[in-house]
Amino acid sequence: MANGFCTRGLLLFLIYIDPFKSTASYSSSDATNLHAMLFNQSSYNKNVIPNDTLRIKVRYNLQYVNSLDIKTQTLSTTGIFTVEWYDDRLKWSRGYENIPHIYVPEDQVWLPDLFVLNSIHESGNSLGADRPVMISKSGKLVWNPIAMLSTSCFTIVVLFPFDSQYCKIELATIPIQSYGMFLDFLPQPVNLAIYKKQGDWEVEEHLHFESWLELEEGWIPQLMFGLFLKRRFPGHYIMIVMFPTILTALLTFVTFFLPIKSGARIGYILTVVLALVFLLTLFADAMPSSTEYPSVLVAVFSVTLGMAFLLIIITIFVKSLYNKPKHIISPNWMHALVRKLRKLKCKARKVNSLEQHRAIEDGRSTAVKDNVKNTSPLKPYSNKELAEFFDCLLFVVYTVLYILILFIIIPILAVVWYFKAPYEK
Repeated sequence: MANGFCTRGLLLFLIYIDPFKSTASYSSSDATNLHAMLFNQSSYNKNVIPNDTLRIKVRYNLQYVNSLDIKTQTLSTTGIFTVEWYDDRLKWSRGYENIPHIYVPEDQVWLPDLFVLNSIHESGNSLGADRPVMISKSGKLVWNPIAMLSTSCFTIVVLFPFDSQYCKIELATIPIQSYGMFLDFLPQPVNLAIYKKQGDWEVEEHLHFESWLELEEGWIPQLMFGLFLKRRFPGHYIMIVMFPTILTALLTFVTFFLPIKSGARIGYILTVVLALVFLLTLFADAMPSSTEYPSVLVAVFSVTLGMAFLLIIITIFVKSLYNKPKHIISPNWMHALVRKLRKLKCKARKVNSLEQHRAIEDGRSTAVKDNVKNTSPLKPYSNKELAEFFDCLLFVVYTVLYILILFIIIPILAVVWYFKAPYEK
């Protein structure tokens, strides 16, 4: 009897849960009837805004930072926008509890008229390409349009190639008169769950904020998705741009170690200048150009080229002084300058050592030696002696000037340019 009681109880339990099993399972016929009820049998019109007050929530799911063109100041990205809103006309409850949501083509329902405000292409009417829209039974619609964007991005290249950039994606909607349409963020407005690194740039940080833009037609709500981008491979520019230029710049100093009488001096420095010009031409495509404040690297290139041209002038001056005939005496200011700077330890220094040696050999006192200096007639230096002295002096001046410009003036200019550059907010 106990076994019979258990059997009857089990049958009654199965009969009891069977209706729930049927209502909880998905049925294609029910889905077909639900589509017909929502779009064919009702008065639904996709050209009519769902509610008087509509709040559209958006999230940007970034997938790739394809490129950031410094010259054209254009950011190329690939991602997906997640857009949510509610439409009370697309709710269902009784009879279709077993269907939590359905999918319909995007051209079958009302869609918010979203566009990217800072896109460099013509403004389109919508994002994505025939992406389905998910409709939940509560009336919530979720749309995931694919966004392959090319947006304008103001770049600051003072620290190129060690620079970081801040770019924005400005999402807006067309204002609709007598309707309250608002844009808002979904939780985690910039989602990096599907983000993958590629190209020269990577996302370092991100931010988001809301704003309004006033037009003649009304106020446009905007959502700002900000990306802080960092250059991934500055070593590439170090090897192909900076390193060859630094080596070529160092070759300019070799000019001073060549003999003055050698005719190879002027030919050597001209060859170095041509090499610098060739390098600058070769690197022109890699250097940023369309910017208000130039890169420090461009300033270094300009200084290096300018100093090389200055060295050509120095070489011609020293060479002409060295080859000047003996009967032509150089201007007095040259002799006076040499006498004032004769204490410099320079290999080309010639400072009337004959009188000093004689005074020392005769055992005369310091006062007598000073008297000899003051009373003896000053013998003018020869042109070759002057050329050697000025070659040494100009080497010191050239080196000090180069170091002063590269390590003091240019860093100061870089700091001024960096903080004076108008950052986009």
